[in-house]
Amino acid sequence: MVVLATLLAGCAGTPDSNNELSTEVNVESVLHSANKVHRHWRNTLVDAGGLKLYAPDKYATMMESWQRADNLFKDIQSTPDLATQSYSLFSSVTYLDRFYNDIEVVESNHAELMGLKKIADKVLEPAMTQLAYLNSIDANAHYRSEFVRLNRFYSNLFAFVARGDLNRAREEQTEFLSRAHSLEVRVIKRIYITPQEEALRQLRREDVRYYAPLSYTKVEEEIKAGKTLIDNSPRAFDAINQVVSAIEFELAHAAHIAEEVKYLRDRNRDEYESYILTIEAKLLSISQALNDSDLRDQPLAEQAKQLSSQVAGTRQQLQLASRQTQPTQQQVQLDTLKGLLKEQNRQIAKLQAQLLRMAPAPEAQIPADEQQAGETPLPNIIEDMPAQQELAADEVEPINSAVSMAGDEAGDEAGDGQEI
Repeated sequence: MVVLATLLAGCAGTPDSNNELSTEVNVESVLHSANKVHRHWRNTLVDAGGLKLYAPDKYATMMESWQRADNLFKDIQSTPDLATQSYSLFSSVTYLDRFYNDIEVVESNHAELMGLKKIADKVLEPAMTQLAYLNSIDANAHYRSEFVRLNRFYSNLFAFVARGDLNRAREEQTEFLSRAHSLEVRVIKRIYITPQEEALRQLRREDVRYYAPLSYTKVEEEIKAGKTLIDNSPRAFDAINQVVSAIEFELAHAAHIAEEVKYLRDRNRDEYESYILTIEAKLLSISQALNDSDLRDQPLAEQAKQLSSQVAGTRQQLQLASRQTQPTQQQVQLDTLKGLLKEQNRQIAKLQAQLLRMAPAPEAQIPADEQQAGETPLPNIIEDMPAQQELAADEVEPINSAVSMAGDEAGDEAGDGQEI
């Protein structure tokens, strides 16, 4: 009886154990699947912030659903039994069902956003490129309010695409590009021209316009030219940098001219001579450095003219000397020809040595004087060449012919040696 009772008790306990084991397996499988889905969307949405531009409402809905799904998954992960429990007292939807419902909303909105992105990236590519360029030159830092308004206009373009009104999006894009170009020009002027205008205002405060009006006007002209260049080609940075350099040069020139004028105005008449002599001494140091000449017996203007002429002559001499030190094309050809002839001599000497080795031993010994008389020494073409550096065309041709004949004779001798 005891054994029977024990068996019955064991049989009664078996279905419960199987159910518990099956439940544990199901929960583990469900958690594994949910974890895989959660990990996929967590990685997908890490860099999804850029999708907000294409449809802010859809992006907000997607992120709200993801936030709920993420919180539900964390609850299920911490308490696995919640997976099959009702999420609310008034609903039969479980925690796991609610998690997947939110994931479906995330997936749906993400797919729509990606579709809008594909269309907008093609239709609004010019506007996107222009705005990226404005960001690269820090337009927001230079003209914040204008940039904010332009950015709002930019967002409206994507709203038209989201509503499917592509024609309107293209029309508005044209206006956007016009405004963006205007802002770009203003930014470039502020970066490159505004500092020069501020320097000019400083000169004006120092009365440079009064003391050196011609030089001051030259600065104004250069600044005007810079503005015109930027209006026409705001991205021609090489030309813009050249104009800026010219403006800076004229600014410095106007400043020191004004200083010289003020210096003269502050001098007495008795000091004029010493001032002129100082200038003349500077010209004298230049003339003596050039050719030890003294031009002080001539007016200052004539001294300057002669110095300019002497400097130009010296410069031409330096250029001529520089060209003479460089090898001419004819000299290069001559050196090449010498190298070729030297190589020909080496090859012929090598061939002659091979022929001597191939010749049979003589039956009778030939006297040394007869042997020397019978041998014909090979001429050294390099030694027979003219010593001058340049060869005329009619001199080069015979040398080439001699090399060719020497090569033919060597070939004939090689053939005779093989017949022996």
